[in-house]
Amino acid sequence: MTTTTTALYHHDYPYRLKLQHPGLSELRVERRGRWVVIDPSESPDPASIVVLTSAAPHRARAVVQALREGVRLTIVASRDVLAWAVTLGNVDGHEDRATIDGVEIVLHPAVTPTEDRPQSAFSRAAAGFARVRAGGPIRSGSVVESFPDLGSSIVQLTFPDASRLLHLGVALHGGTPTEWVADAAGRFGGSDWLVVGQAWGQGEAVSRQLGAFGAKRVLVAELVNGARRELGLPTELVTPLRDRLVANGMEAHVFATQTSFRFE
Repeated sequence: MTTTTTALYHHDYPYRLKLQHPGLSELRVERRGRWVVIDPSESPDPASIVVLTSAAPHRARAVVQALREGVRLTIVASRDVLAWAVTLGNVDGHEDRATIDGVEIVLHPAVTPTEDRPQSAFSRAAAGFARVRAGGPIRSGSVVESFPDLGSSIVQLTFPDASRLLHLGVALHGGTPTEWVADAAGRFGGSDWLVVGQAWGQGEAVSRQLGAFGAKRVLVAELVNGARRELGLPTELVTPLRDRLVANGMEAHVFATQTSFRFE
């Protein structure tokens, strides 16, 4: 039996929302209609809406590989990341802001932690891992050049019922300017769901800055442990960060890899 693309749009999905964290930095948003996949860790379903928050190898390598293999993807990304993705394959591109299948997707520039930048030792090692995994160079030139430093973004999704999901990624850290936090909180505060990760050693900074966003529910995701584990680097639990947030009066939950949250 042949499965059509239309069938993959999940028009009969039974739940209001389901958030899955399959691995690496991926967040999959399941809903009635087209699913949204942020920073996919494996080749994304062509029917999904792909959001790229940066061109860092552990966030973008699955998209690069899919485009190399001729898969056409719907991608929402910043202007620079989208321009790079278009050079790699067949892209239905949307820059910075788009409303697709009833979901408004807005990207906002963030301050990239040092470890997440392609020139860092961590990202160089992750790029090398991606090259081995792909069976060869992803593009001509060096592997690091294949994953350029194009900045990073946070993402807000607004659903047809006006509920909002804010994905901060690892935008909160010791190098995040106070002015950026105030501006982003003013634009995106009060979300129904907020997903946040912590760059290595940045739990205290995250707990100090997150309160400004006034989210109804916080999911503390393991967004860097998967990539660090692949490279044999030490990892850290996100439970202490969750505990700090709860002590600060927030509703917060650990969002480990291979887990999900369902909302009805």
